[in-house]
Parts: sequence; structure tokens; C-alpha cells
Amino acid sequence: MSKQDLIERKQYMQLLRNLRDQNIIKVISGVRRCGKSTLLMMFADELINNGVQQEQIQFYNFEDLDTLAIGDIYQIHTHIKERLVEDKPNYIFLDEVQNIKEFQRLVDSIYIKPNVDVYITGSNAYMLSGELATLLTGRYVEINLLPLQFSEYYNFIILKSPNLSKIDILANFIHYGGVPEYIKQLQVGEKQADLFADSILKTIVEKDIFQRLGITNKHDFNMILDYIFDSVGSYVSPRSISDTLRSNGTVVDKQTVAKYLDAMCDAYLIYKVPRFEIKGKGLLQTLNKYYVVDPCFAKVRLKKGILKDRSHWLENMVYLELIRRNKDVFIGKRNNLEVDFVVIDNSGYTSYYQVAWTTENPDTLERELASLKAIKDSNPKYLLTTDMDFNPVYDGIRKLNVIDWMLQ
Repeated sequence: MSKQDLIERKQYMQLLRNLRDQNIIKVISGVRRCGKSTLLMMFADELINNGVQQEQIQFYNFEDLDTLAIGDIYQIHTHIKERLVEDKPNYIFLDEVQNIKEFQRLVDSIYIKPNVDVYITGSNAYMLSGELATLLTGRYVEINLLPLQFSEYYNFIILKSPNLSKIDILANFIHYGGVPEYIKQLQVGEKQADLFADSILKTIVEKDIFQRLGITNKHDFNMILDYIFDSVGSYVSPRSISDTLRSNGTVVDKQTVAKYLDAMCDAYLIYKVPRFEIKGKGLLQTLNKYYVVDPCFAKVRLKKGILKDRSHWLENMVYLELIRRNKDVFIGKRNNLEVDFVVIDNSGYTSYYQVAWTTENPDTLERELASLKAIKDSNPKYLLTTDMDFNPVYDGIRKLNVIDWMLQ
């Protein structure tokens, strides 16, 4: 992508600026092709623009055969060590580092050297488990990188198509998502873009799930993946999925379903959101929701327009925005009523969110408000819709336009 087409990830760039030269490993995680490599390259360019010399920066992409040809961790370690600049800060970028064996030991050894600032990326959550967590407990911070958020997408699109309305841009975002390279491919054509998204999805499934877990029954896994993609915003459990598949003639036990769901989460393809009992202040063990990291994957997998289910995909988008902004996000339950999201922000304060495409129908408005009205505490409560009314308040519940809220 040319420099004029690059989208600055302001939130993530600021995080890297804040963490620069701190004695802690920066781990950037996220689904494949969400922009991790580009983020590191943009940060490296910024370092050079701010006076860092090129020889102080070493960048290694472990999906590049030229990098892998250096050798094993010992040879890579020697290669990096010999190029360190004495008495100056050194910035070491290790991209997709999980592709080399015993990468944990390499990272640890580089980290403990003086004047070295280490940044690594990975496309699977298991990178942060096991030996890496044991070796580096308390010495790394994880930054989970997501595809473009709506404000980033909006600012990029409005420059190219200034006559598009906000609601049209929202509809496009729900339909196409925010994977940066996919958006670039759309400029060539939707068919080309879909082929690209399909290839990413196949790589995620093959490399980050099948190969890692040694899954051989790919048919059953793919059926569960389709089920999850087609159930965004719905309550599911390993048992309910197993029962549904059995009724359609496919027998997969709930333990296997749970294993496959965990693998999808580890690959950052989906996010599991547990239910929170608002009255009892505790987590519930059954019927979670799963949200997809980007709708383009569901679009090419299900081979249908997802705007027909726009309310659930709007909910998906709001969830991704909430986890960018806050510490914890849950699904809420209060007696027999459900609240879309219970949010605990980075300061520990709680708020509640209900999401609907529109509440212009009075019955729909009352139904959406009922869940929030049932919560008797004084924490903030919000109803997010695409309606263009002027932020009315109902019994303390603020109704906000979801587009304006996401552009804040």
C-alpha cells in the first residue's frame, strides 16, 4: 500500500510512543492482516523522522524466507547481537515471531541486553501462554490490535468519496469491515477483495488452527465455524451447537466443540463474551455470545450479504469499539431481561449499553428500554441506534446516535 493510502492507527501509535524506551517488551497481537506489520513499520519510520539512525533499528519478518534463512534462534541471536549499536538505544522489531522454534528464549535473551527496546508481533494467543508467560512474567505488555475502527474507516473513505452520507459509510463498514488490505482491494473490485479475504481466512484456519492443534476432521470444524459466523449476537454454548449439528445429522460432542471455539478465539478470529448477572454481580457459566473480528470474513465464508442481519452486525461493531475503549465488556442479565453490554472502563466504573438499528417504532423503543429500566443502580445507561433524533433521555437512559458515538 502506498504511503498516501496508509491509515495512521492513532490510538495504537500513541500507545507505542508512550511505551518507547520503557524496560518492557511490547507484544502486538491480533488476527492476521489486521495491520500489525504496518503499525511497526510506521513506528520505525517515525523513530527515524525523530532522529534515530537507521542502524539503530533492526526489523525481522519471520514470514519472510530471507529472514528464516538466517538460521535457528542461536544464529538469529548472533545476527542481531552483532548489529547492536553501542551506547545508543537499539530498537528490535520481531514480526510474526511465533514462526520460529523456541522464540521465547530468543526474545528473553535480546530483552535483557542493555539499550535494547523489543517489539514483537504474533497472530495467535498461544504465543502468550506457556513458556513465554513463564519466562517474561511482568516484563511484557500486550497490545491487541484490531482491524480499523469506524472512525479510522470513516476518515479514510470520506476523503475518497466526500458525497457519501454517514449512514451509507456505516452500511459499507458493516458489510465490508475494516481489514486495511481488503479495503485497498475493494478499489480494484469486490470479487478481487473477496478472494483476498478468503485467502486470509484459509491461512488463519490452516496455519493458526489446524496445524497447531493437529485437527484432521476439518469438515466438522468448518461446520462449527459457519455456525458461529451465522450466529453473531445470539446466545450459544458448546452443548447448543452440538445439539444443533446432531439434529442435522452431524455428531460432534460438546468437548470437541469447545476445543474448536477456543482455537478460533486463540487465532483472534472470534471473541467470546461471557454473561454477567447484574443483580448478583457474578459471571454466568452458560450461553455466551461470540463476535467476529471483522465482517469481511463472514461475508466471504457465508457467501451472502450480511446487511440483511444488520442489527446483529451493528452489535458486533459496537462490541469491538467497546473493547477498544474499555477494560472489560460482558453480556448483561437482569432477572429475565438481557442487556447487550455491561462495560467496566479503565477506571473501574460500570455502564450499560443497548444496541438497536432503529427504535422509531414505539413498541421497539419500549422493548429496548425495558432491559435498561430494570437495572436499578445509578450507573450510566445508553441506547445506541442509527436514529437521528436529538439524544433524548428516557428515565435517565440516554439515547445516542451510534455513528456520532463511534466518531467521538
